[in-house]
Amino acid sequence: MPGFENILQFLALFAGFMGIIVAAGFGFKKLGNKPSLDPRVIEKLADIEATLSEIEERLDVTERVLADVRGRVQIPPKP
Repeated sequence: MPGFENILQFLALFAGFMGIIVAAGFGFKKLGNKPSLDPRVIEKLADIEATLSEIEERLDVTERVLADVRGRVQIPPKP
């Protein structure tokens, strides 16, 4: 027959595991709640994305023009 101390140890261990399970449950519940995004933030992100796309296009054109100019320019030889 188990002693009184063994029963108390088992109960303490069981209570500890239950506490961990309950804490994990609250943590998973918190992870499941996705925050809703403000429509203004979404609109601002779309504006930033459009601006970035325009800058990328301009950079591509600038690179092509610069490569073309460098190809046509004759650099004078060093004396």
